[in-house]
Amino acid sequence: MEKELNGITALVTGGSGGMGFEMAKALLLEGASVAVAARPGEKLDRAYAELRALSPAVCAFPADVREEGSVAALAEAFRRRFSRLDVLINNAGVGNNVTGDTSAIPFYELPMEAFRTVMDTNFLGYYLVSRAFVPLMVRQGRGKIVNVSTSDRTMTMKGMLPYGPSRAASDAMSRILAQELAPLGITVNILCPGGPTDTGMTTPELRAAVGDRLLPPTVLNEAILFLASPRSDGITGEKLVGRDFRAWLASREALGAER
Repeated sequence: MEKELNGITALVTGGSGGMGFEMAKALLLEGASVAVAARPGEKLDRAYAELRALSPAVCAFPADVREEGSVAALAEAFRRRFSRLDVLINNAGVGNNVTGDTSAIPFYELPMEAFRTVMDTNFLGYYLVSRAFVPLMVRQGRGKIVNVSTSDRTMTMKGMLPYGPSRAASDAMSRILAQELAPLGITVNILCPGGPTDTGMTTPELRAAVGDRLLPPTVLNEAILFLASPRSDGITGEKLVGRDFRAWLASREALGAER
């Protein structure tokens, strides 16, 4: 049976675990060819092996999105393997716990290593990857970029420095790029889970506080399948919430039916 994403090629950064891995899996099962990129190591190797068992249409590339040279090597390796890129999913990210939980530390005592790692991964990384791959989409005359983020509320919560500002910066960039790239046939949208999610970014303290309200890492799957498909053609500059995706889609479809 023909699957909705047959013929689609997608790249997922941060695809070795969490929501990135689950999105890669969902895209593969729906017929897409998927490249996952993540820092090299056993985690990436295990993820690739599991995805390869589901579909041969997957490949894995080691990359550190914080490093311009590493991203350039990723783009070159991708171009040797694939002739086109339909969907770029910027998902590689880290939380405040990347060097130990800093959420309770006053901003003036934050370790600079933690600050730079979070900003370089969550903002600079999205910029570097987009900068490396958008020229391929420009030559194609079309493409879709999805930037994974967090809720607006989380961005400004106490204890969310530097994580919140890193996501606010990537959201601002996404909205700028949506305007700049629209005439070139490229859409840019933002996707966030809608609450604390069962990933490596969630600290034990937050897990204990949230309890059974913790969202599963599959929370973005329905939304990403929509954004990767022809059903989302022409939609750009939107911020979708995985938890509320069905309600958002129903509302949109109802509005379309009224016109």
